[in-house]
Amino acid sequence: MRRTVCALFAAALFFLGLFPAAQTGAEEKPLPEGGGICRCLAAGMDRFMTETGTAPCSANNAAIMTALFSDFLPEGTRVTRRVNGPGSREEMHGLIREVFRDAGEADTSFLYISTHGVLLEEGGTTRPALVLSDGLREETLSPEELKAWMDEIPGKKVLILDCCHAEAVTKAFTGPEWRTLASCRAEEDSYFWAAGEDTGAGYFTVALENALRASPAERLDPDGSGSVSLKELAGRIREIYQVSTAVFSPEGEETPLLTLPEKRKGSERLQDFVFETPEITETELTMKFRFRTDAAVKLEYRLIPMGRNGWEFDRALKITDRERTGQVRGMLSPGTKERTVRVSRQRLGDTGKALLQVISWRGLYGQIPVPEATFAVNSNP
Repeated sequence: MRRTVCALFAAALFFLGLFPAAQTGAEEKPLPEGGGICRCLAAGMDRFMTETGTAPCSANNAAIMTALFSDFLPEGTRVTRRVNGPGSREEMHGLIREVFRDAGEADTSFLYISTHGVLLEEGGTTRPALVLSDGLREETLSPEELKAWMDEIPGKKVLILDCCHAEAVTKAFTGPEWRTLASCRAEEDSYFWAAGEDTGAGYFTVALENALRASPAERLDPDGSGSVSLKELAGRIREIYQVSTAVFSPEGEETPLLTLPEKRKGSERLQDFVFETPEITETELTMKFRFRTDAAVKLEYRLIPMGRNGWEFDRALKITDRERTGQVRGMLSPGTKERTVRVSRQRLGDTGKALLQVISWRGLYGQIPVPEATFAVNSNP
């Protein structure tokens, strides 16, 4: 048996606060439409025996999802977070049974997993799997086995995966009771960034956070229903996340998936990103976009070419924003901004494809670069 392993990391820094290992609501309230109770499991695995370690990315991913489940599902939703484990299929099955043990037909069960996704080659065929690991034990879990466990749970179910080859796993989860969100296509890698002991996260998971916390209501909930459907969430994610190709199923699902509070918790992130269609000439690529910042922030843009093996982050072209606050170039004052980035097509490399990253510099001394949004461009006809 041979494993095909994805390249997980793009070098960058990111700081995220950690949340409690589990949050349990004292009072259970139903979803605004359809009734029922929400129960959630967010599992993130960073310590592996045969795969590349990803600490602290998956742990931070699980923390992000713990907060999102708590804030964008009805008050009293039960959320359990598990970090660096389970390390075996038996333990994972037991954890799923425990977390969702009281689910009924009117309830909704959310399962989020951040780990390595691999392709296993056996007898001339290739099949996807998720790697379960606690650093001391490691096993692979097939989509079919995971679905069989979740099929034991009555009610509606939502699977969210941030891993390489995510769509290859979620394809198995079909049926009227299922909603799935995958960070990338079956043949694609899913990218994280990391540096140091406590900085790092997955681009897809943070895009979920940005979509829910930093998007204008009219782009996230255009019909003003007070809830966010899978169709609405997918539309907004694709506007700000193009490191990989997110996949959502059923694609056009319009029933409520998450609630949208009238007053969302504040976010330090840049707000209201809108990217326009790039303008391409024989020699130049022009990208226009706008956003809002509620505080002074230092900003730069990175144009990352696509190579034969994926995005070449180490070859990024760095462009400091032209605005000045005081004597600091790139320091933006609060307000709505409109920006244009022009680059020679020669900078895009042989493939003609590039990824535009908007990077803010944060932290106590402004030393931590935080990817705010990504936009993929292709100069080829």
